[in-house]
Amino acid sequence: MTPRLRRPAIEASIAAAILLVINGYFVKKLFFVEFTNNMQTNIGSFLAITRYILRYFPHLNWFPWVFNGVPFENSYTPMLHLIDAAFAWITGASPARSFNFVTAFFYAIGPATLFFFAWRVSGLLKPSFFAALLYSLFSPVVMFDFYRRGMSIWDSWRLPVLIYWGEGPHITVLALLPIALLLFYRAITTRKYPWCVAAGASFGILAITNSFGMVDLAIACASLILVLPRKEIVRATLLTIAIGAAAYLWISPFLTPTELRTISYESQFVDGDFRFIKLLPAQCIVLAGFAALWFATIRMRNTFLRFCLLSGFVFYAIVALDAIANMPALPQPHRYSVEMEMVLSLAAVFALAPFAARLTRTAKVIGIVLILAAGIHQLQRFHRQARALTQPLDVAQTTDYKAAQFLDRNFTGLKAFVSGETGTWLNAFADIPQLNSGHEPFNPNPVLDAVIYAIYSDQNAGDRGAAISIVWLKAFGCHTIHIAPSRIYGQIFTHPQKFDGVLPLVWHEGNAAIYEVPQRSNSLAHVTPASEIVADAPINGLDVHEAEGYVATLDDASLPDAALTWINPGEARIETTLHPGQLISVQSTYDKGWLATANGRPAPVTRDGLGLSVIHAGCDGPCSVDFFFDGGLERKVCRALSWTVSIAALIGFFVFRRRGENPAA
Repeated sequence: MTPRLRRPAIEASIAAAILLVINGYFVKKLFFVEFTNNMQTNIGSFLAITRYILRYFPHLNWFPWVFNGVPFENSYTPMLHLIDAAFAWITGASPARSFNFVTAFFYAIGPATLFFFAWRVSGLLKPSFFAALLYSLFSPVVMFDFYRRGMSIWDSWRLPVLIYWGEGPHITVLALLPIALLLFYRAITTRKYPWCVAAGASFGILAITNSFGMVDLAIACASLILVLPRKEIVRATLLTIAIGAAAYLWISPFLTPTELRTISYESQFVDGDFRFIKLLPAQCIVLAGFAALWFATIRMRNTFLRFCLLSGFVFYAIVALDAIANMPALPQPHRYSVEMEMVLSLAAVFALAPFAARLTRTAKVIGIVLILAAGIHQLQRFHRQARALTQPLDVAQTTDYKAAQFLDRNFTGLKAFVSGETGTWLNAFADIPQLNSGHEPFNPNPVLDAVIYAIYSDQNAGDRGAAISIVWLKAFGCHTIHIAPSRIYGQIFTHPQKFDGVLPLVWHEGNAAIYEVPQRSNSLAHVTPASEIVADAPINGLDVHEAEGYVATLDDASLPDAALTWINPGEARIETTLHPGQLISVQSTYDKGWLATANGRPAPVTRDGLGLSVIHAGCDGPCSVDFFFDGGLERKVCRALSWTVSIAALIGFFVFRRRGENPAA
């Protein structure tokens, strides 16, 4: 290799190392700490998924701890948690320490991957470095009042997103996105098979790391395609569709069509009203502005700057319309602020680069000195902010941990309704199934939305708030309910004392309390007359008429018990006695993947009006039922397609290499 070729690589390596050191310096504590003083985050739910993977891998089918149990893919997009579990398994670290280390690593490499993408696509090393440095040391979101609440214009936004808000999967996507875009750029410009396969693999990994990754890819890839020469746009679009389709088939077992429908529906109601009709005005504005900018820059020779301007405009518009005019263009638009920061940093530096190149030597020296001074100031500022955010915590002293330990000791394995952040952290410490506390966009049972809202709000319930809540708690098999204020939202129960004197108070500390919900049986399986199975989904959380009849059968001592023993999260044995006209109701979320055999014969499993499972055992007398989750036809097809794509991709390397052909040309 000649010195001329070696020098850019050396300079790029130095630049990447500087970026890595700077960002690693901010999150250095996370590499060693187990818990930080940030119990208001989602991190507990991520630790629970990692615990589950460590315990049951590779048999990851049914996740029993949230929303009455859900298919594993509905716990959350799993890529980061699989990485966390692998790190924990290799090093022996706890799930908490593994999560902090892995997410700190992705935080640290994010600007370096951004630099590498910009350098390899633009061919300009210095602007790429300064863009990544700007991204590391400055937060453009401070231009909006919405984001300045509680932070200075000199503070970092990406740091609290990771540490205070617990957005580890989102930060991981930001680190991987530039790599995926670079591979994609190589694929559409060279149309060579290895680049196409690599791009597809990166697409799939992003999609199952965080749902925002899919939107990020769509926006960024569209912007990259539209800066190509016109004659290349159609061909690149068709190739992109092929790559995207293959990528989806590859990861479809972790993101099934049913789950995609669930996410698209439930996301409309998380943190606001994001139905299509509400999003349409802002989307029209964004699309019109994007089209106008595309035409205005059509003669621009610097295609990378044009890409930065187009993609930067979209992310800026999504965030700005929400922050300034309260006009959402996408669900949870404020969360695209971190994407906006990344792309605006590129756009700002590459737009100024031609002007900087024409400065005199003296002006350049002055500029470098100013940049160094500002950089040192921001290094100190960000480090102080990071240090404040990463204070270590003795988690055993928190009420969340104490509540989890109490439930684990006294109500082992019994379902609970656990409020606020305590519910989020519960399964990081204990194997207690919950009625709620999952990630809302992944909830496969929409009935729970109304039920959980009714328990929290008592809206229009009058003096029946406690009675209605108890009906729902019993109907879904809860033995306890935990009540405490949220660290973020304050008191989330409209009437937190509504169970006083109604249910036994079994635990109390500070402003947190646990009440017992008396149940006749500890089992989640119940012999139920067919006439008392809830037939219709409730209209709202006050519609308890059918549920009251069902709950009455649960308390009916004349009906036989149905002992349920979990062999593993996706397999149970039920022992009972049945007679004609009786069914077995299982207070676990229905899914087409649930199957049953009764005394060795297949027994149909159906869904009731509450979204729970009903086994039509057909027994008359003693009845032994095997209840097991095999994933169902859809997941089997997805697994088959995933393996087919994987094998075809490997075969393709040998076929096209042997023929010397370019399959994408």
